[in-house]
Amino acid sequence: MTRSIEDRLRDAFSTGAELVRPESLGTVTDTVAVRPRRRFRGLPVLAAAAVVVVLAVVALVAKVVVPAPAPPPVLVPSDGNEALRRLAAQVARLPDDRGAYWRRSLEDNQLVRVQAGGRAFNAVVSHGAELWLPRDAEDPVQTRSEEPSLRPATPADERAWRAAGSPAEVQRVCTPGTKAADCVKLPMGAESRECQYTYGVAPDRGPAAHPFGPYTPAEIWALPTDDKGLRAWLRARWESGRGEPGTARTLEEALAGSDLLLRTPLSPAARAAVLRLLADLPTTSVRGPAKDPLGRSGLAVDFDRGRASFREFGEDDEVAEEHTTILDPSTGEILAEVTKAGESAAGLAKGGIMSSEVWTPVTGWTDDRPKRPGNCRRL
Repeated sequence: MTRSIEDRLRDAFSTGAELVRPESLGTVTDTVAVRPRRRFRGLPVLAAAAVVVVLAVVALVAKVVVPAPAPPPVLVPSDGNEALRRLAAQVARLPDDRGAYWRRSLEDNQLVRVQAGGRAFNAVVSHGAELWLPRDAEDPVQTRSEEPSLRPATPADERAWRAAGSPAEVQRVCTPGTKAADCVKLPMGAESRECQYTYGVAPDRGPAAHPFGPYTPAEIWALPTDDKGLRAWLRARWESGRGEPGTARTLEEALAGSDLLLRTPLSPAARAAVLRLLADLPTTSVRGPAKDPLGRSGLAVDFDRGRASFREFGEDDEVAEEHTTILDPSTGEILAEVTKAGESAAGLAKGGIMSSEVWTPVTGWTDDRPKRPGNCRRL
């Protein structure tokens, strides 16, 4: 299921541009073939106006467009997904060890094209946030969100920035015809980032109100653990919301979108059921062993097979994307979601990382309780 970057940024977080490996990003010295141009899951309130500008730019450059849909796929097993079935069998045998809180700490990086002093180069918008969700609904929920920062993507990009005089602001490179109000200057090189947090029991608004997007915590705790029950549950949800905005047009699309459940604190049995279901879908393709941006080993899976998506990058209004989810080979939990360029563009080589969402090692169940961050402003 192709998801917009705006939706993914609702839970996406990052501590710095170092999570995007320099060797994975095109530099200002790269020479790449540029093809002719074709036409074709809200964040917390942030204090600084400049930060709002950065987030707005991320939303603009990350526009995802899906062409007219192909006929619904026939739901038949894909033999290439046996590794995912083996992982599901392994996950099903894990103990259901849950603590008092589920802690989710994510780091998000987005690549953008900028210019200064007549030089164009790449920069990374980094954003970080954290969720503490209690198993007991009577306990408080806490969220923390860092303000985004912008810095050169690679050493070569940093040299280009310094050669331009290390300006505090850089100009975003935009597609032809972009409104001047949308093609803005961005603050560059902030060393420290402020943060905000929320804290309260059963919040009904703000970033803690819907921590799992369309799913409620109660639904996640009670998710069926057998294949038949899971399919019936997904069908019932789809039928009840059919015709409403955001609801999948077909049952096949609803089943393919079940990979979103992997972003929630499923029990091992429920996670195994989701993995088995996904392994049988033609929209799932196992890529094989891979490293995430933190260097952790995992199993790379494409849950968007056969679905085309594009985004703007620099002056190019349509760069093909390739989405990959890297799963923990022991638990089936998400390590990272990585989006790479499916083709070359000015300043971007095919295969270069355009965005990454990393689930840090502290993510998971714990008996620790959240401590109110003293260096953050409460919302």
